[in-house]
Amino acid sequence: MKFSSGFSSTLIIVFLLLFSYLIKAQEAEAPIITLSPEKGLWIENRDGSMGLKLGIRLQQQLVIETPLSGAEPVQTNFFIRRGRVQFKGYVLNKKLNYFIQLGMDRGQVTLLNAEYRWKATSTMQVSVGQLFPTTGRQFQTISKNLQLVDRSDVTRFFFTDWDLGISVRKSFLVNDHLALKLAVSATHGEGKNVATAPGRWAYAGRFEVLPFGLFHANGDYSESDLYREPTPKLSIGAAWHLNQDAYAKYGDTAWDDLDDNITEYYLDAVFKYNGFSFLGEFIHRSVDNEQLLSPTNSVLYSEKVSGQGFYVQGGKFVSESLEPVFRISYLNPDDENHTSVNKFTEQWKYSVGLNYFLIGHNLKFQSQLGYIQQEFMHQNSESYFEILAQLTISF
Repeated sequence: MKFSSGFSSTLIIVFLLLFSYLIKAQEAEAPIITLSPEKGLWIENRDGSMGLKLGIRLQQQLVIETPLSGAEPVQTNFFIRRGRVQFKGYVLNKKLNYFIQLGMDRGQVTLLNAEYRWKATSTMQVSVGQLFPTTGRQFQTISKNLQLVDRSDVTRFFFTDWDLGISVRKSFLVNDHLALKLAVSATHGEGKNVATAPGRWAYAGRFEVLPFGLFHANGDYSESDLYREPTPKLSIGAAWHLNQDAYAKYGDTAWDDLDDNITEYYLDAVFKYNGFSFLGEFIHRSVDNEQLLSPTNSVLYSEKVSGQGFYVQGGKFVSESLEPVFRISYLNPDDENHTSVNKFTEQWKYSVGLNYFLIGHNLKFQSQLGYIQQEFMHQNSESYFEILAQLTISF
């Protein structure tokens, strides 16, 4: 079959027009993909019905401990302090969000966060799933935004852990010079992804006052003053956490049917101005039934211990990317019989460090020198120096 030159030309034109239409249609349906240190890998539908952010956080840490007694050898450790993979985004509506975080630094994959987040308004968020209870300030600060190499020993000693439940966060902008923040949570009380809860639930509440208005870019939960607040900013917070009948926290059925309540109180504050930052926190914990005499007359110890502690820390940018920092912390477990198992009854730690920021908290190098003094139950003590170095890559 033969075609005339006119028909062939028309057919070619129609084909080119159809091909051009298909290309444009395909381009219109193709998702928008961006990559940046601040947003990570962000993929979004052209119609705005779905969005996905893929992020990672990698922190490699070097630790050198030098006992001053001379009897103990120098210990050197180099390891992956944190390896995180994060997925967050929205489905159907930008108010309906999700957040999934996997931990990969313990030799296995651990599910940390698994939340549905409903952003009801610009100042209110409801989260359901596996989340972190609304407790102390440094607990609520993600690890990449820490001012020193790691959280304080006080915060780590009173670590609460992820839990299953619901939390509500709400901000109130009273005026340009006063803001309030309120957060409450009700959780399973038994830790990460526990299917059944022999004990009762855990409840937490947190209240903050910001007398000079909001920090730039949520800077009250980013410990260094990267944005050089042009006017003084202050946030004062208090929190309370009650874990009722915390059965699984003890790791032994011997505590079954006991009223194993864990109550924690937090008081904290952060101040920032012109590259200078100062923050501190006090934590007190009370634990019922810390120890128990078993049927075989052996003493069993709970995993959680009563006590209190505080830390203060701060830093000041001396150039665009260089920040000297310091921290002083004090830790005092209450029960001497129990804390003999936990190695010390009192601890002081003094640290100084230097941060070098390449891309804010997303790419930075941190170094730290610490002096630690610990008192033991029978009045003996030990002291040692600690050298820390860490590289953080996060997007």
